[in-house]
Amino acid sequence: MDITSILIGTIAVLLILFLYLAFYVNGISKSVSRSDSEVKQLKQFVSLQQKQLKDLSHELNTMTSAAHGVGKRITQLAGQIRELDDRQEEFDLKDQGSHSMQQAIALVHKGASVEELIENCEMSHGEAELLIMVHGQSEQS
Repeated sequence: MDITSILIGTIAVLLILFLYLAFYVNGISKSVSRSDSEVKQLKQFVSLQQKQLKDLSHELNTMTSAAHGVGKRITQLAGQIRELDDRQEEFDLKDQGSHSMQQAIALVHKGASVEELIENCEMSHGEAELLIMVHGQSEQS
């Protein structure tokens, strides 16, 4: 074996190692390229998710503000309803009083006495006398 054959053998081994190394680097390069592509896709996905999160946050803020406004309005309306209930109760009491007064006037027209008015219409003595004076005289006239 001479030096030339050793040199050729060494060059052949080096050539084989170089080709192997080239294929290995090419495979790693493709893998890195795929990884870069996946990283780009992930970045796009994350960006889209961040935008959706921002949009949802804005919608939530809008809905919260609207709900707060509706709550205020409901509170105002509840107050108005309470006022209307109180007024209605006052009107009902006045109407009952009016009915009682109409009943008393009818009794006076039928000739009821002060005592009958006090007993049947829950009036004071002075109210009964006044009612008889006002409505009893108009009938006699």
